[in-house]
Amino acid sequence: MKARNQTLFFVALLCLAGGCQSPKLAVEGDPMLSVNTLIDAPDDYAARRVGTDAYPIPPYAKFLKRVKICLNPGHGGDADQRGFKRGPTGVREAEMNLRVAQYLRDFLVACEADVMMTRDDDILLTYEERAAIANDWGADLFVSLHHNAIDNKPEVNYTTVWYHGEVAYRPSNLDLARYLCEGLYDALALPRITDVPLKSDNLMYKDGFAVLRHAKVTAALCESSFFTHPDEEQRLRQPEYNLREAYGLFIGLARYAAAGLPRARLIASPGESLPANGGAGEGSETNADSATMTPTQLNKSAIVFELDDGLRSRKAWGHARNMILPDTITVRIDGERVPHEFHDDGSRYLLTVEPSVALPSGPHQIEVQFENMNKNSVLHPYFTVEVDGR
Repeated sequence: MKARNQTLFFVALLCLAGGCQSPKLAVEGDPMLSVNTLIDAPDDYAARRVGTDAYPIPPYAKFLKRVKICLNPGHGGDADQRGFKRGPTGVREAEMNLRVAQYLRDFLVACEADVMMTRDDDILLTYEERAAIANDWGADLFVSLHHNAIDNKPEVNYTTVWYHGEVAYRPSNLDLARYLCEGLYDALALPRITDVPLKSDNLMYKDGFAVLRHAKVTAALCESSFFTHPDEEQRLRQPEYNLREAYGLFIGLARYAAAGLPRARLIASPGESLPANGGAGEGSETNADSATMTPTQLNKSAIVFELDDGLRSRKAWGHARNMILPDTITVRIDGERVPHEFHDDGSRYLLTVEPSVALPSGPHQIEVQFENMNKNSVLHPYFTVEVDGR
């Protein structure tokens, strides 16, 4: 209920600002202008099935707790555009997108994930407004839910998941896309695949998909199947098939969280001292061969981050061993790669950056990237550091 109220609050603000529109009334008898094109289902259709034998909650889904996930059901508020984003008999993509997102939310909320919906009704939002909801909320993950179409090829039906730009643009986008795709493969089991299902949005548009381009958080866009395939269009009308798709996306997100969601935290900017507990935490196991950093070892220009592999805090057997691939650690200041020092005392990972040339006064963007043992990359890799040249 809290997640739904948050969604309604954000949407209400946008509507007051003139940012959303309700669909116009459909022309009676014209399937290409119709609304409510899905088979009816009760509001609690998904909630009653969460955790049943058909849709079990796996034990590793517990790692979704407190992960902030923004769901973006694509399109909406466009029923007045005749034939827009519709299948052969007029089934609307906007409606299937919304229902799948609502069902996915039920799975996620059951695991205590924090969920925000960009829309919970048939309204029109710009791509910028959709991305802004995720950005302003500080989402960990932004999942845009869509279904695909292709003209004059009704036989085409497969799954793709899209990331923005080049593969190096934001590595965590690839992680999210990969896990979502695997979940959809398992759930939908479509008889046809495309040989490389993860796609750059630059294949479609020079600047990519606007909703991904404007996202400042880890993001991916799913095209789960093709509603222009006549049989698939009819399957996508059915609540049970929508639930199956939502479950696949849920399982993908749960597997992603279980493999660890790496993060970085800025703990000392230039001119600041490292906190007193900059080395091993109280009661921690310490590796004798690892370096422990103290405030006196820092130069005035040093920048220090604490790294989180997303795994060590679980305190599983062997948690004191390094679970970050050191060779994957990269640091860039204002786009330029800079040297760093990585320290692991068995309790805490510290990353120290000391620029070889003094940074000029003003704000500077720092990017911190690394992979954990499961090859997952940093969720929020960008930081702004203010340098005072006085």
